[in-house]
Amino acid sequence: MRKSIVPVILCVVAILSACGGSKAEESASIFETVEAGNMEQEPVQQETAQQTKVQDSSSDQISNEQAYNAVMNYCKSIDPDFSAEINTEGYNEYWDTTTDESGEILVIYRSYTGAQTRYHIDPVSGEAYVTELVPGIIDEEQATGETFNAREYLK
Repeated sequence: MRKSIVPVILCVVAILSACGGSKAEESASIFETVEAGNMEQEPVQQETAQQTKVQDSSSDQISNEQAYNAVMNYCKSIDPDFSAEINTEGYNEYWDTTTDESGEILVIYRSYTGAQTRYHIDPVSGEAYVTELVPGIIDEEQATGETFNAREYLK
């Protein structure tokens, strides 16, 4: 056990030192902020009618919550020891679920090392694929080759 700890610590130190830098581009957030003042507001009646139409047409679509649960179930199926619990001891680790501009659902896991595993899910078909991104080391998403259908993991 002790023999495997030293290489792990050396790898973590190497990764953290490679990720550390004072470049402004590296410290920029990957998320965009949207100011509420710039958004146009529609009348409440139109908004309610649009929401009703969306709900009717998307009743068979996977929601963000369902996509997140499907990813958790998928991870548990490939690794029985998988735990979605976040380490609360000061590491910046989290899960996030969002919908991109094309309507695709993204379930993102950011590990304490900064690496991101992204699960891209089509809300209609349930088809999903996985990519990885490591800002500062691998600056473009790279497909991992993992694919699954999220509908198979809905419970």
